[in-house]
Amino acid sequence: MSVFKGLKLSLFVLVISLLSACNAEEPDKGPATAKISAYNHTADYIHEFYINDTWGGNSRAYGGGGKFVCCIGYPREWRPDLTATVRWSASASKPNKYEGETWHEKVVPIEYYDKLGSLNVHFLPGNKVRLLIWNGLAGSKGYRGPDAPEKPADWPKTIYLEDLK
Repeated sequence: MSVFKGLKLSLFVLVISLLSACNAEEPDKGPATAKISAYNHTADYIHEFYINDTWGGNSRAYGGGGKFVCCIGYPREWRPDLTATVRWSASASKPNKYEGETWHEKVVPIEYYDKLGSLNVHFLPGNKVRLLIWNGLAGSKGYRGPDAPEKPADWPKTIYLEDLK
């Protein structure tokens, strides 16, 4: 066998080994990774938020869900002392008068999960926050958190650029 053919065969075996290793199940591969999705159940605009110093995006009043920011690590198995520090900046949304941004910070428990998924962050009235790991959207079957936020009937319609065309 020539050196070139031997090298090709070795390279082929290496590639096959690496590909099969990617599909192999390992007991504990370290922290899981979650996409972050915000749900804003308040009349305030959330300019930005952070979960354990990882940027999570923003969220309009009574909006959120369906969009994700990547990524944050978390333990593959839930434990009772599991918490995260949530920091967010908020201000009044129309029709309320803008009076500047206010920063908030809370240490929040991550609620029980038995499956890996995304991190759903629910901003609730009274500066309360709920953190849920779930493989799906708020309101989906089996979801243990609040449904997606709904705007009050008298809340002004959000006007998008597409609406003006």
